[in-house]
Amino acid sequence: MTENLVNANGKRAPTGTDATSTNPSYAQNKRVRAKKRLDEIQREIDDLEKRQSSSGGDLMGMLLLLQKDSDRRLESEERRRREDRKERIEAEKRERAEREQTRREEAEAEARRRQDAAEATLQLREDTRREDAARQAALDSEREENKRRYEERLAFDREEARQRHEQMMMLLSSLQKK
Repeated sequence: MTENLVNANGKRAPTGTDATSTNPSYAQNKRVRAKKRLDEIQREIDDLEKRQSSSGGDLMGMLLLLQKDSDRRLESEERRRREDRKERIEAEKRERAEREQTRREEAEAEARRRQDAAEATLQLREDTRREDAARQAALDSEREENKRRYEERLAFDREEARQRHEQMMMLLSSLQKK
Protein backbone atom coordinates (compact mmCIF):
# COMPACT_ATOMS: atom_id res chain seq x y z
CA MET A 1 0.00 0.00 0.00
CA THR A 2 2.84 2.35 0.69
CA GLU A 3 4.19 1.63 -2.73
CA ASN A 4 1.23 3.27 -4.32
CA LEU A 5 1.74 6.41 -2.30
CA VAL A 6 5.28 7.01 -3.49
CA ASN A 7 5.87 8.11 -7.12
CA ALA A 8 8.80 7.34 -9.35
CA ASN A 9 10.94 10.11 -7.88
CA GLY A 10 10.48 8.74 -4.36
CA LYS A 11 8.04 11.40 -3.37
CA ARG A 12 4.60 10.89 -2.03
CA ALA A 13 1.79 11.21 -4.42
CA PRO A 14 -1.18 13.37 -3.46
CA THR A 15 -3.94 11.46 -1.76
CA GLY A 16 -6.68 10.11 -3.92
CA THR A 17 -4.44 9.80 -7.01
CA ASP A 18 -2.48 6.88 -8.26
CA ALA A 19 1.19 7.06 -8.89
CA THR A 20 0.53 5.81 -12.38
CA SER A 21 -1.94 8.54 -13.33
CA THR A 22 -0.78 11.85 -14.65
CA ASN A 23 -0.22 14.31 -11.90
CA PRO A 24 -0.68 17.98 -12.33
CA SER A 25 2.34 20.02 -11.54
CA TYR A 26 3.04 21.64 -8.18
CA ALA A 27 2.19 25.10 -9.46
CA GLN A 28 -1.08 23.86 -10.89
CA ASN A 29 -1.95 22.21 -7.60
CA LYS A 30 -1.09 25.40 -5.79
CA ARG A 31 -3.27 27.46 -8.12
CA VAL A 32 -6.17 25.03 -7.77
CA ARG A 33 -5.87 25.01 -3.97
CA ALA A 34 -5.59 28.81 -3.87
CA LYS A 35 -8.65 29.12 -6.14
CA LYS A 36 -10.61 26.75 -3.88
CA ARG A 37 -9.51 28.63 -0.81
CA LEU A 38 -10.46 31.97 -2.39
CA ASP A 39 -13.87 30.55 -3.28
CA GLU A 40 -14.32 29.32 0.31
CA ILE A 41 -13.25 32.71 1.70
CA GLN A 42 -15.65 34.48 -0.71
CA ARG A 43 -18.49 32.21 0.39
CA GLU A 44 -17.64 32.87 4.05
CA ILE A 45 -17.57 36.63 3.37
CA ASP A 46 -20.92 36.42 1.59
CA ASP A 47 -22.38 34.40 4.47
CA LEU A 48 -21.03 36.88 6.99
CA GLU A 49 -22.40 39.81 4.97
CA LYS A 50 -25.80 38.13 4.80
CA ARG A 51 -25.71 37.47 8.52
CA GLN A 52 -24.56 41.00 9.21
CA SER A 53 -27.24 42.56 7.07
CA SER A 54 -29.91 40.30 8.53
CA SER A 55 -28.53 40.68 12.04
CA GLY A 56 -28.00 44.44 11.66
CA GLY A 57 -31.42 44.84 13.22
CA ASP A 58 -30.42 42.23 15.76
CA LEU A 59 -27.26 44.18 16.49
CA MET A 60 -29.23 47.39 16.90
CA GLY A 61 -31.70 45.52 19.08
CA MET A 62 -28.81 44.15 21.08
CA LEU A 63 -27.33 47.64 21.40
CA LEU A 64 -30.71 49.00 22.51
CA LEU A 65 -31.09 46.13 24.95
CA LEU A 66 -27.60 46.76 26.31
CA GLN A 67 -28.36 50.50 26.53
CA LYS A 68 -31.61 49.83 28.39
CA ASP A 69 -29.83 47.38 30.65
CA SER A 70 -27.11 49.93 31.29
CA ASP A 71 -29.72 52.63 31.98
CA ARG A 72 -31.59 50.29 34.30
CA ARG A 73 -28.35 49.47 36.14
CA LEU A 74 -27.51 53.18 36.38
CA GLU A 75 -30.98 53.94 37.72
CA SER A 76 -30.80 51.13 40.24
CA GLU A 77 -27.29 52.22 41.24
CA GLU A 78 -28.48 55.83 41.54
CA ARG A 79 -31.50 54.67 43.56
CA ARG A 80 -29.22 52.58 45.77
CA ARG A 81 -26.91 55.58 46.25
CA ARG A 82 -29.88 57.81 47.09
CA GLU A 83 -31.20 55.22 49.53
CA ASP A 84 -27.74 54.82 51.06
CA ARG A 85 -27.40 58.59 51.32
CA LYS A 86 -30.89 58.81 52.81
CA GLU A 87 -30.06 56.05 55.30
CA ARG A 88 -26.77 57.74 56.14
CA ILE A 89 -28.54 61.08 56.63
CA GLU A 90 -31.22 59.40 58.76
CA ALA A 91 -28.53 57.64 60.81
CA GLU A 92 -26.70 60.95 61.25
CA LYS A 93 -29.98 62.61 62.28
CA ARG A 94 -30.65 59.83 64.80
CA GLU A 95 -27.11 60.07 66.16
CA ARG A 96 -27.39 63.87 66.30
CA ALA A 97 -30.77 63.57 68.07
CA GLU A 98 -29.29 61.04 70.51
CA ARG A 99 -26.30 63.29 71.16
CA GLU A 100 -28.62 66.27 71.57
CA GLN A 101 -30.85 64.27 73.93
CA THR A 102 -27.81 63.16 75.93
CA ARG A 103 -26.51 66.72 75.99
CA ARG A 104 -29.92 68.01 77.13
CA GLU A 105 -30.14 65.33 79.83
CA GLU A 106 -26.63 66.14 81.01
CA ALA A 107 -27.44 69.86 80.97
CA GLU A 108 -30.64 69.22 82.92
CA ALA A 109 -28.75 67.03 85.40
CA GLU A 110 -26.09 69.74 85.74
CA ALA A 111 -28.81 72.38 86.19
CA ARG A 112 -30.45 70.21 88.86
CA ARG A 113 -27.08 69.75 90.59
CA ARG A 114 -26.50 73.50 90.48
CA GLN A 115 -30.05 74.14 91.69
CA ASP A 116 -29.59 71.60 94.49
CA ALA A 117 -26.24 73.15 95.40
CA ALA A 118 -27.79 76.64 95.33
CA GLU A 119 -30.70 75.45 97.46
CA ALA A 120 -28.31 73.72 99.86
CA THR A 121 -26.22 76.90 100.06
CA LEU A 122 -29.37 78.97 100.55
CA GLN A 123 -30.60 76.56 103.22
CA LEU A 124 -27.21 76.68 104.94
CA ARG A 125 -27.27 80.47 104.85
CA GLU A 126 -30.83 80.47 106.21
CA ASP A 127 -29.88 78.03 108.97
CA THR A 128 -26.80 80.13 109.78
CA ARG A 129 -28.94 83.28 109.79
CA ARG A 130 -31.48 81.63 112.10
CA GLU A 131 -28.71 80.43 114.41
CA ASP A 132 -27.17 83.91 114.37
CA ALA A 133 -30.60 85.44 115.02
CA ALA A 134 -31.23 82.98 117.86
CA ARG A 135 -27.77 83.67 119.26
CA GLN A 136 -28.36 87.41 118.92
CA ALA A 137 -31.78 87.07 120.56
CA ALA A 138 -30.20 85.09 123.39
CA LEU A 139 -27.51 87.76 123.74
CA ASP A 140 -30.12 90.51 123.66
CA SER A 141 -32.20 88.66 126.21
CA GLU A 142 -29.14 88.16 128.40
CA ARG A 143 -28.24 91.85 128.06
CA GLU A 144 -31.78 92.82 128.95
CA GLU A 145 -31.65 90.49 131.93
CA ASN A 146 -28.27 91.89 132.98
CA LYS A 147 -29.55 95.42 132.49
CA ARG A 148 -32.66 94.66 134.54
CA ARG A 149 -30.55 93.13 137.30
CA TYR A 150 -28.19 96.08 137.18
CA GLU A 151 -31.07 98.51 137.39
CA GLU A 152 -32.59 96.48 140.24
CA ARG A 153 -29.27 96.46 142.05
CA LEU A 154 -28.86 100.14 141.34
CA ALA A 155 -32.36 100.84 142.64
CA PHE A 156 -31.66 98.67 145.66
CA ASP A 157 -28.32 100.40 146.25
CA ARG A 158 -30.00 103.82 145.92
CA GLU A 159 -32.73 102.79 148.29
CA GLU A 160 -30.13 101.49 150.70
CA ALA A 161 -28.05 104.66 150.30
CA ARG A 162 -31.15 106.79 150.86
CA GLN A 163 -32.03 104.82 153.97
CA ARG A 164 -28.49 105.15 155.30
CA HIS A 165 -28.57 108.81 154.49
CA GLU A 166 -31.83 109.16 156.37
CA GLN A 167 -30.40 107.22 159.29
CA MET A 168 -27.31 109.31 159.21
CA MET A 169 -29.38 112.44 159.10
CA MET A 170 -31.46 111.23 161.99
CA LEU A 171 -28.40 110.36 163.90
CA LEU A 172 -26.93 113.77 163.22
CA SER A 173 -30.12 115.48 164.09
CA SER A 174 -30.33 113.52 167.31
CA LEU A 175 -26.76 114.44 168.08
CA GLN A 176 -27.43 118.04 167.46
CA LYS A 177 -30.34 118.08 169.81
CA LYS A 178 -28.33 116.84 172.60
